[in-house]
Amino acid sequence: MHDDEIIRSILVGNGERYDDIVERYQAGVYRTAYYYTQDMEDARDITQEIFLKAYNSLEGFKQGSAFSTWLYRIAVNHCLDWCRKKRPRYAETAYLNNLHDMRDGPEDLLLRQEVAAEVQAAVGSLPDIYRIVLILYYFEDFNPQQIAEITDTAKRTVETRLFRGRKLLKEKLNSSLSGGECRDMLSK
Repeated sequence: MHDDEIIRSILVGNGERYDDIVERYQAGVYRTAYYYTQDMEDARDITQEIFLKAYNSLEGFKQGSAFSTWLYRIAVNHCLDWCRKKRPRYAETAYLNNLHDMRDGPEDLLLRQEVAAEVQAAVGSLPDIYRIVLILYYFEDFNPQQIAEITDTAKRTVETRLFRGRKLLKEKLNSSLSGGECRDMLSK
């Protein structure tokens, strides 16, 4: 069932259908929250707050628009508000554990975790305008037009921020990268 159909159903009184929306988008919204908080508990709390906020604002959703774009706009804005209120903790954690192959040896796993921690710290240290577009583009697979809608900026601005954000990220990581997982991101 498409998002629009589920939303219409919810708006006419079938609130239990919101579980379908949560199930569909929970992992992505959680990942977005985690990139900002760097803490699993905070990310879980923020994810719940985002879905509650979206549910309470559902009547304001414009039918015909992409629900995912609307939801991620709420998520990004909520995460930015959280960052303003509470300084995010950028602990060195391996949030990209899914990059490793279980057949890798301990050295490969350790190297990937180190690279993931370096990328995480570098992305986390970027100014918000670059961090947001890089997270949405590389980790949430949104295209520049969708990011423009989420961030309420022009598509060209998003493309410029992607370019500049990659450049800044490359400068931050240049001395420590030898290729690996980040080569694709930094070479564009």
